[in-house]
Amino acid sequence: MLLAGGCGSPSFNYVTNKKDGAFLRVPNGWNHQEMPGPALFGIDARNVSPEMLQGLMSREWVVGLDAAQRFDDSRLLIPDATLPKGFAQVRHLLPEEANAVSTNDLRNFVLSVDDAVAAQEKAVRQDPYGARLTPDFLLLADEVVHKKDGVHGVHLVYQVQTDAGLVTIDQTSLLDNGQTVLYQLILACSSLCYAQHADQIGDVAKSFTIEPTDRGQ
Repeated sequence: MLLAGGCGSPSFNYVTNKKDGAFLRVPNGWNHQEMPGPALFGIDARNVSPEMLQGLMSREWVVGLDAAQRFDDSRLLIPDATLPKGFAQVRHLLPEEANAVSTNDLRNFVLSVDDAVAAQEKAVRQDPYGARLTPDFLLLADEVVHKKDGVHGVHLVYQVQTDAGLVTIDQTSLLDNGQTVLYQLILACSSLCYAQHADQIGDVAKSFTIEPTDRGQ
């Protein structure tokens, strides 16, 4: 469910999923659209059967976010965009996933951050000047998040060198207290774009609010 932010001419819109207790606020100029899902990231990034895919879709809510004038779902997850793009996601985990997932796993749901950090540290040891001057990966923020009702997880901001240039990803990945529901907000664009829109992106990330419901599995 997508709701406007009040009467008059609000500077923002609310993007909400009351059924699963997920809420965020985006600038009024941003476009948002519910997607058929699932967003194939992290624990979903695997080869799955058509039956499994249908099962995942029934357990997931995904809304695409796009700061461009026209919503373009074909380029939502292109991280070198010139304007912020991304998605908000809620997914009820499969039992085997819920039993295995840890808070540390949340760090690596979009990109293997731990491996990238290790690779960058190795590069610095081999070439201290060059690897620091033009890093392939730079972790800008790494925060443990604790919200009410036992919601917990991580908020990361990192730069990644790609063939298209330097990109910045802002990732919030959370679990409910029972670790059965995954909540994610992923925003990305070129690092120049991120520097230009850091305040907007930060406000959206800070607005990501979780109020767990008892909808169950």
